[in-house]
Amino acid sequence: MAAMTTIQLLHELRRVCYDSSLVDRLEERILDVDVLHVRVHLAQSDTFINVFYNLATDKTAFALVRDGRRIYGADNAKTGWHYHPFADPDQHVTCHEMSFSEFLRSVEIHLNP
Repeated sequence: MAAMTTIQLLHELRRVCYDSSLVDRLEERILDVDVLHVRVHLAQSDTFINVFYNLATDKTAFALVRDGRRIYGADNAKTGWHYHPFADPDQHVTCHEMSFSEFLRSVEIHLNP
């Protein structure tokens, strides 16, 4: 995600979400020069994706939340890119840099097998 502005990422999120039948709506929670926080509300009740991006620190995080708990996630905080699997969301599994499109696709596969 390096070198992407918060506005560019927001446009990318909108594009990807528009193409997904799983997404109900986007809620922009924080948008400034350095920080973007978006909540992607899904069609399933009490389920959403938190998207966080900090341009200054180059940190990105995606978290699928259901009933107030993360059930899947991916981020590049502390140890580099890793994901938190559905089976054990507290676990850290090293992975390649993950785009929001890839993350959402994983969510779609899991929620609509």
